[in-house]
Amino acid sequence: MSDADVVCRQIGCGHAVSAPGSAHFGGGSGPIWLDNVGCTGQESALTHCSHPGFGENNCGHGEDASVICLGNLQKPEITLSPSSEVNWGEKVEITCTVSTEHIGGTFVLKNSQSSINMEKFSDHEAATFIFPKAVFSLNGSYFCEYYKKLPEQRTIYYPQGNTADLSVIVKLEKPSISLTSAHSMVIYSPVKISVPRGSAFSITCSTHSTFSDGFFYLIRPKKNITKSLQAFGHSIFYMAYFEFPEIDIEDSGEYACVYGINISSVSFNSLPSKSLQVTVIATSSSSVVAGVVSFLVIVLVLLVIGYWIWRKKWRVAEAMVQFSSKFQDKIKDTEDRSNGTIDERARTNQIYESQQHSNPVTTSSRVESERVPGDLAGRVCYELEPLVDP
Repeated sequence: MSDADVVCRQIGCGHAVSAPGSAHFGGGSGPIWLDNVGCTGQESALTHCSHPGFGENNCGHGEDASVICLGNLQKPEITLSPSSEVNWGEKVEITCTVSTEHIGGTFVLKNSQSSINMEKFSDHEAATFIFPKAVFSLNGSYFCEYYKKLPEQRTIYYPQGNTADLSVIVKLEKPSISLTSAHSMVIYSPVKISVPRGSAFSITCSTHSTFSDGFFYLIRPKKNITKSLQAFGHSIFYMAYFEFPEIDIEDSGEYACVYGINISSVSFNSLPSKSLQVTVIATSSSSVVAGVVSFLVIVLVLLVIGYWIWRKKWRVAEAMVQFSSKFQDKIKDTEDRSNGTIDERARTNQIYESQQHSNPVTTSSRVESERVPGDLAGRVCYELEPLVDP
């Protein structure tokens, strides 16, 4: 049957099912080139098997061999999960699948470097090989094989499957860059900041990563300057603070963060974060601006206060003018009334004196009759002005 397997494999019909003799399909014709052939079953062609030599035989066409082959067997297929490119430390699954009627066979996983040769029996048409943690030694090309053991110690070997490449990489996310400062003069913006000279602030680098024990690098691409700090954090979030106790003019420029790790003596770095533009403002400029602003504020306050005082004085002066005018009118009216009363008394006195000289007898009676008006006029004058009655 080993000879028959080689024949079936050579003509692309899989494995041999049987090898009936005595010219089962009829005798041949012409020269007999091979006789007494001995194959192991692993040869790819009949001529690779042992034999006495071409044309050396001691048989006739009535002894011609016959072979019944299984048919064209399908190659097993290979699948890599989660993908053909996996991150270092991730779980990797390689699945071999075959389409066959001969289930209950053995799958074989091999790589081109011959460092992997794993077998797994399956009662189904597939088998999965699991690698809990991907390491760099798993890099390479993989393929699947499948064979089925039959009775009579015969084995059906399926053709070797196609290859699939597995790459173990270290994939690091871009870190984030941000500013941390309590200084009141710092101006924040998405891509740039302005900081007064001599102030203190810090740049924060952070990232999400499954790789711990990494480093953050604060780089200045245009000046080829790099600072590094050990990352700290928990689980999958790590960060570092780059302190600037007293910033100076030479610290102006672009900054970016890079996260790096070291695995198996190999260094891996992420892509740089977005750039942060830092502009250092001279202290003198800041003082001048602050002084000008303060002066303008003071002038404005003084103007407001002066205007308020002027308005208050103007209103008081207007009220005094109105009061003085009314007061003078009142005094004038009082004087007019006083002068009229005095004239009336003088006229009355003159009449009284003339009557006294002309008629002394009637003087007393007239005096009595005119006393009431005289007293009334005197009382009116007294209320208006402190005069003495004659």
